[in-house]
Amino acid sequence: MKVKFYGTRGSIAISNRESIKYGGNTTCIRIYSECLPKDLVMGIDGGTGFVPMSYDILREGVVKEVVLMFTHYHHDHILGLFLSPITFMKNIKLKLFGPVDGNIGVKKMMEDFMRPPYFPVHYKEVNSHITCMNLEFPRTLVILFHPHGYKIMNIDDFERITGSNGFIPIGKGKYPVEEFLVVTMYKSRHPEQTVSYRFEEKSTGKKFVFLTDHENEDGIPNSFKAHVEGVHLLVMDSQYSREKYDKMTAGYGHGTPDYCVRVAETLNVKKLGLTHHDPSSRDKDIEAILEEAKRASTKNDIQIFACADYEEVEV
Repeated sequence: MKVKFYGTRGSIAISNRESIKYGGNTTCIRIYSECLPKDLVMGIDGGTGFVPMSYDILREGVVKEVVLMFTHYHHDHILGLFLSPITFMKNIKLKLFGPVDGNIGVKKMMEDFMRPPYFPVHYKEVNSHITCMNLEFPRTLVILFHPHGYKIMNIDDFERITGSNGFIPIGKGKYPVEEFLVVTMYKSRHPEQTVSYRFEEKSTGKKFVFLTDHENEDGIPNSFKAHVEGVHLLVMDSQYSREKYDKMTAGYGHGTPDYCVRVAETLNVKKLGLTHHDPSSRDKDIEAILEEAKRASTKNDIQIFACADYEEVEV
């Protein structure tokens, strides 16, 4: 399994001479796995990074379907979707997963944004190739990907199947759990309903958690431990330095480097990537946050890095 970052910035996209190394696109990542169908691309969030990701997809020329899973619907996580050519190309299927908040799910979000006077193209003009799937109670669900397709099912049913070494039906066939990429979810600590996604590639045992937009917590809940424990790669929100957080940004829904390190070390994470960089953070400020994280670390066996646009990382 491998991930590629197309957007690592939070709040708004930026462009300036002092923010070259880490980039200025807002949140979007692509996930590569041998468990995915050959003609399917999977990503998380549709921030402005989804636009360059879309052009890469089109250059590949073999993609028939794009699956995009939203953590939440704040502007920095959705705006690229409305500017991507794939949204308007009816020869490519677009499947959107996302949480429900105040009766707003994926389809309603699309309808609200894609209409005049806010947008020149109405959603009804493009929706024939778009499928929206609401994740109303994310922790009760599991999304399963296999080279022959994918499906969503209740997590209790999935656990019964795996407990009995059963097979999971996909299309006309049934396949062992060991051939699947298994996606489970956890509610992040952030304003509005926000989802953290956990990916486990059963064929290799590799595990990855994307935990953006998550504010510091004093303790580590048991359900959170189960979500993150022992993953090979944790990509986590570290938007603010501890000093800035204590002075002015506590309650904004974002994390600090020392907290990210505490979580990673307590839960035996192998690699920790810091993301959702503040729009006011220049390259040197992100480097300072990275150094703050490394100073907070008490272990030598964890790799800590700051995520950058267009960077690829093996899980």
